[in-house]
Amino acid sequence: MEKRNWRYLLFLLISHHPKEKLDHTIHVSFGRKQAYLCSRCTGIALGMATIFGASVFSLGLPKDFFLPLIGILPSVAVVDWFTQSSKLRQSNTKLRVGSGFLLGISEALGLLLLVGGFFFSFLVAVCMAAVYAVTVYLIAAKTKCLQSYLNELNQIG
Repeated sequence: MEKRNWRYLLFLLISHHPKEKLDHTIHVSFGRKQAYLCSRCTGIALGMATIFGASVFSLGLPKDFFLPLIGILPSVAVVDWFTQSSKLRQSNTKLRVGSGFLLGISEALGLLLLVGGFFFSFLVAVCMAAVYAVTVYLIAAKTKCLQSYLNELNQIG
Protein backbone atom coordinates (compact mmCIF):
# COMPACT_ATOMS: atom_id res chain seq x y z
CA MET A 1 0.00 0.00 0.00
CA GLU A 2 1.25 3.45 -0.85
CA LYS A 3 2.48 5.72 1.94
CA ARG A 4 -0.31 8.19 1.17
CA ASN A 5 -2.97 5.47 1.56
CA TRP A 6 -1.52 4.41 4.93
CA ARG A 7 -1.70 7.98 6.16
CA TYR A 8 -5.32 8.27 5.08
CA LEU A 9 -6.14 4.93 6.71
CA LEU A 10 -4.53 6.14 9.96
CA PHE A 11 -6.48 9.40 9.63
CA LEU A 12 -9.76 7.46 9.32
CA LEU A 13 -8.88 5.18 12.24
CA ILE A 14 -8.48 8.06 14.69
CA SER A 15 -11.02 10.52 13.26
CA HIS A 16 -13.74 8.20 11.80
CA HIS A 17 -14.88 11.05 9.58
CA PRO A 18 -14.05 12.25 6.08
CA LYS A 19 -12.14 15.49 5.74
CA GLU A 20 -15.40 17.33 4.96
CA LYS A 21 -16.64 16.58 8.50
CA LEU A 22 -13.68 17.60 10.61
CA ASP A 23 -16.08 19.56 12.80
CA HIS A 24 -16.83 16.14 14.35
CA THR A 25 -13.24 15.92 15.58
CA ILE A 26 -10.77 17.56 17.95
CA HIS A 27 -7.71 19.05 16.26
CA VAL A 28 -4.42 18.29 18.01
CA SER A 29 -0.94 19.40 16.97
CA PHE A 30 2.28 17.55 17.78
CA GLY A 31 4.93 19.96 16.56
CA ARG A 32 4.45 20.00 12.80
CA LYS A 33 2.21 16.93 12.80
CA GLN A 34 -1.55 17.38 12.85
CA ALA A 35 -4.07 14.86 14.18
CA TYR A 36 -7.85 14.85 14.24
CA LEU A 37 -9.34 12.76 17.04
CA CYS A 38 -12.94 11.62 17.03
CA SER A 39 -14.72 13.78 19.61
CA ARG A 40 -16.92 11.01 20.98
CA CYS A 41 -14.04 8.51 21.18
CA THR A 42 -11.94 11.11 22.99
CA GLY A 43 -14.79 11.51 25.49
CA ILE A 44 -15.03 7.73 25.88
CA ALA A 45 -11.29 7.49 26.60
CA LEU A 46 -11.53 10.32 29.15
CA GLY A 47 -14.55 8.72 30.86
CA MET A 48 -12.84 5.35 31.07
CA ALA A 49 -9.62 6.91 32.34
CA THR A 50 -11.59 8.80 35.01
CA ILE A 51 -13.28 5.64 36.31
CA PHE A 52 -10.11 3.54 36.19
CA GLY A 53 -8.14 6.34 37.87
CA ALA A 54 -10.76 6.67 40.60
CA SER A 55 -10.72 2.90 41.05
CA VAL A 56 -6.93 2.83 41.45
CA PHE A 57 -7.18 5.44 44.22
CA SER A 58 -10.16 3.65 45.84
CA LEU A 59 -12.50 6.52 44.98
CA GLY A 60 -14.92 4.30 43.09
CA LEU A 61 -18.68 4.15 43.34
CA PRO A 62 -20.48 1.49 45.36
CA LYS A 63 -21.23 -1.56 43.18
CA ASP A 64 -24.98 -1.00 43.71
CA PHE A 65 -24.78 2.05 41.43
CA PHE A 66 -22.96 0.30 38.57
CA LEU A 67 -25.92 -1.31 36.78
CA PRO A 68 -28.25 1.71 36.94
CA LEU A 69 -25.46 3.94 35.60
CA ILE A 70 -24.55 1.40 32.90
CA GLY A 71 -28.21 1.41 31.89
CA ILE A 72 -28.74 5.17 31.87
CA LEU A 73 -25.48 6.88 30.86
CA PRO A 74 -25.24 5.52 27.29
CA SER A 75 -28.64 7.01 26.44
CA VAL A 76 -27.10 10.48 26.08
CA ALA A 77 -24.62 9.27 23.43
CA VAL A 78 -27.29 7.21 21.67
CA VAL A 79 -29.71 10.14 21.46
CA ASP A 80 -26.95 12.53 20.38
CA TRP A 81 -25.69 10.15 17.67
CA PHE A 82 -29.14 9.19 16.43
CA THR A 83 -30.54 12.72 16.22
CA GLN A 84 -27.34 13.85 14.47
CA SER A 85 -27.34 10.92 12.03
CA SER A 86 -31.01 11.30 11.20
CA LYS A 87 -30.37 15.00 10.52
CA LEU A 88 -32.88 16.14 13.13
CA ARG A 89 -30.27 18.55 14.50
CA GLN A 90 -26.57 19.36 14.33
CA SER A 91 -24.44 18.18 17.24
CA ASN A 92 -21.28 19.96 18.38
CA THR A 93 -17.89 18.94 19.70
CA LYS A 94 -18.65 19.69 23.35
CA LEU A 95 -21.80 17.58 23.26
CA ARG A 96 -19.98 14.73 21.50
CA VAL A 97 -17.14 14.76 24.03
CA GLY A 98 -19.61 14.98 26.95
CA SER A 99 -21.84 12.17 25.70
CA GLY A 100 -18.74 10.10 24.96
CA PHE A 101 -17.48 10.78 28.48
CA LEU A 102 -20.71 9.36 29.94
CA LEU A 103 -20.53 6.38 27.60
CA GLY A 104 -16.91 5.81 28.66
CA ILE A 105 -17.93 5.84 32.31
CA SER A 106 -20.55 3.15 31.66
CA GLU A 107 -18.11 1.04 29.65
CA ALA A 108 -15.46 1.29 32.36
CA LEU A 109 -17.99 0.33 35.05
CA GLY A 110 -18.89 -2.74 32.99
CA LEU A 111 -15.22 -3.71 32.72
CA LEU A 112 -14.78 -3.21 36.47
CA LEU A 113 -17.64 -5.66 37.02
CA LEU A 114 -15.84 -8.21 34.87
CA VAL A 115 -12.44 -7.66 36.48
CA GLY A 116 -13.99 -7.67 39.96
CA GLY A 117 -15.56 -11.09 39.36
CA PHE A 118 -19.17 -9.90 39.29
CA PHE A 119 -19.95 -12.10 36.29
CA PHE A 120 -23.73 -12.09 36.56
CA SER A 121 -23.80 -8.29 36.82
CA PHE A 122 -21.41 -8.10 33.86
CA LEU A 123 -23.75 -10.33 31.87
CA VAL A 124 -26.66 -8.03 32.75
CA ALA A 125 -24.57 -5.05 31.55
CA VAL A 126 -23.82 -6.84 28.26
CA CYS A 127 -27.55 -7.52 27.85
CA MET A 128 -28.24 -3.80 28.41
CA ALA A 129 -25.73 -2.95 25.68
CA ALA A 130 -27.41 -5.47 23.37
CA VAL A 131 -30.81 -3.88 24.01
CA TYR A 132 -29.33 -0.46 23.11
CA ALA A 133 -27.78 -1.88 19.94
CA VAL A 134 -30.94 -3.67 18.78
CA THR A 135 -33.12 -0.66 19.58
CA VAL A 136 -30.87 1.74 17.66
CA TYR A 137 -30.72 -0.70 14.73
CA LEU A 138 -34.50 -1.12 14.59
CA ILE A 139 -35.23 2.60 14.83
CA ALA A 140 -32.51 3.46 12.32
CA ALA A 141 -33.69 0.81 9.87
CA LYS A 142 -37.36 1.82 10.22
CA THR A 143 -36.67 5.54 9.72
CA LYS A 144 -34.25 4.94 6.80
CA CYS A 145 -31.58 6.68 8.87
CA LEU A 146 -29.47 3.52 8.71
CA GLN A 147 -29.37 3.53 4.90
CA SER A 148 -28.50 7.23 4.84
CA TYR A 149 -25.72 6.68 7.39
CA LEU A 150 -24.30 3.71 5.47
CA ASN A 151 -24.38 5.66 2.22
CA GLU A 152 -22.43 8.44 3.92
CA LEU A 153 -19.83 5.93 5.17
CA ASN A 154 -19.47 4.46 1.68
CA GLN A 155 -18.55 7.89 0.36
CA ILE A 156 -15.49 7.93 2.67
CA GLY A 157 -13.82 5.04 0.84
